[in-house]
Amino acid sequence: MHFSAKTLEDQLERVRALESRLTFRLSILSKFLDQQAQAMLEGSGVNLTGYRILNVINTLGGTSISDISRFCAMDRAQVSRSATELERQGLVTFKEDAVSKRKKLVEISSAGNALLETIKPAFLERNEKLDELLGPERKAALTEAINLMTEHVTR
Repeated sequence: MHFSAKTLEDQLERVRALESRLTFRLSILSKFLDQQAQAMLEGSGVNLTGYRILNVINTLGGTSISDISRFCAMDRAQVSRSATELERQGLVTFKEDAVSKRKKLVEISSAGNALLETIKPAFLERNEKLDELLGPERKAALTEAINLMTEHVTR
């Protein structure tokens, strides 16, 4: 196959246009961060979705599948499947809500807490490295920008 200089230049221009799209770049960054996090979880027995669910439950206390789903912007069915798997592993428990008997609450178990404590240092270190990389001004600006974009897309 023969490529002319014009063909290559046109293709390069299309690549530049794609890479100039903020949403495209954010999506790629998100994928890289997810891949890195999944690698950090290797050998822990939980995947990234499970880890996020454990963190939310640990932060909020006993909470519903719907609340976890909203908090993480994840599909409710995916959260339910993952929470059921976490229960099978002994990392969470389900209990009836005292207010609404139809609703179940998911609570972290002592084994789930122990797992989070072993995983947490690596994730804290990753955050610290990103904080150092950005510095306080860039981090504040990035946080403000993320908040603004989140508000815009969730209206």
